[in-house]
Amino acid sequence: MRLVLVLLAAAVSVSAHPRALGSHHRFHRAAAKRAPPAPEVTVVVYELNGQPISEAEVQQGIANGTLWWGEDGKLSTSTSSVPTPTILPVDEGPAQNSGEQPGHIPNAEVPADVVPSSTTHSASTPSPPPQHEPNPEYEATPPSEPSGDEYAGIDKPFLDDKVPCNKFPEGYGAQAVGHAGLGGWIGIQAPGYAGANGFDDIMTVPHGSCSDGGCCTPKRFCSYSCPPGYLKTAWPEKQGVTKQSVGGLYCNANGKLEMPVGSIAKTLCVKGTEKVTIKVENKLSQVQSICRTDYPGTESETIPITTQPGESKELACPDNSKYYRWDGKPTSAQYYINPEGVSEDKACEWSDGSRDIGNWAPVNLGAGFDAESQTAYISLFPNAPTNPDARLNFTVELKADAGMSGRCKYFDGRYLSGDNYEDELDPKGCTVGLRPGSTLTVVLTNN
Repeated sequence: MRLVLVLLAAAVSVSAHPRALGSHHRFHRAAAKRAPPAPEVTVVVYELNGQPISEAEVQQGIANGTLWWGEDGKLSTSTSSVPTPTILPVDEGPAQNSGEQPGHIPNAEVPADVVPSSTTHSASTPSPPPQHEPNPEYEATPPSEPSGDEYAGIDKPFLDDKVPCNKFPEGYGAQAVGHAGLGGWIGIQAPGYAGANGFDDIMTVPHGSCSDGGCCTPKRFCSYSCPPGYLKTAWPEKQGVTKQSVGGLYCNANGKLEMPVGSIAKTLCVKGTEKVTIKVENKLSQVQSICRTDYPGTESETIPITTQPGESKELACPDNSKYYRWDGKPTSAQYYINPEGVSEDKACEWSDGSRDIGNWAPVNLGAGFDAESQTAYISLFPNAPTNPDARLNFTVELKADAGMSGRCKYFDGRYLSGDNYEDELDPKGCTVGLRPGSTLTVVLTNN
């Protein structure tokens, strides 16, 4: 959920102090087709760093985010990086193709522009495309590899132009999700337009379209799930023209996967913040799935965290100074809490609304670490406006070993706070703050 709360088919925000988070849901649909703006230039030869480059290479670079049009008369690639934010609300992006903007002031740097040269040059071998520059904060302290097969290869750098697009990149920590029917991918986006202002006419490949992965084809972005506690790192620096998010590995003209420029690490997955730990504990009598939004990407709740009775798993909590920024604003993670007893393939899929599952699940959970206040904010709130009156048949309580400010509990359709949960809050939900070094558990218990 466009992380924020980032997120979701619901957008939520938290300020520097704990408060309830609201949300608005995204609806998946293709944008209306329209002609891209015509560049007002006469171009015979394109120039990159003083060297000629073919039109085909220019078009590929524009499509995969390596190059973009600017207005300074030079053809070059961006060397800018996203600055450390100076304002720290956590916010989730808008619905796909909605163009809605959260009420925060963007503060991202504008990258260097690219324009075609109007002069001609003699042909020569073009310079190789630049390698993406990962976020140094993630690179400086890579996490140790956890035990267990689901984390195998989690710290292994991904090799560009080696893995065929129709083959899910096993062995790099990414988790294949078979029930999506996309060969392990959780989402595939096909921009119909790529220009100076970003991507548009973005078609999302329907789940179930290609169990063999054959839908991940050149010029498409193929998104993936990471294991519990980890976050996707791959997305293009350019995003949607109308503020849609785009994410995943890029399938290049060679039919091979590569990390798009804009990716924040050399690995496919990175740990959420190390400052706090957030986990879910299943004390129910049946299996239960909490599903995170694929963000940036299709923005559907397709990243599964499924627990059996008595089992605990970690929930990823992004550090908003290091992770994806939507329209220059920091983002966080959003989760959908499904009823117990619902199989993962039904819980972590876009639903038709006939049941209170998937994107119609009754309760959302948002999580993000605010670097400025050095506080993690964790919230429970109703799935509004999609399904605000739906209820879970179990209790959700946020408990911490220490360092938690506020209390928050969902019980019988109500959001409760206070020392003894004597305060019933309005339907907007409840939020707690968590200091560094603390562990918070989302405890699921039968009523």
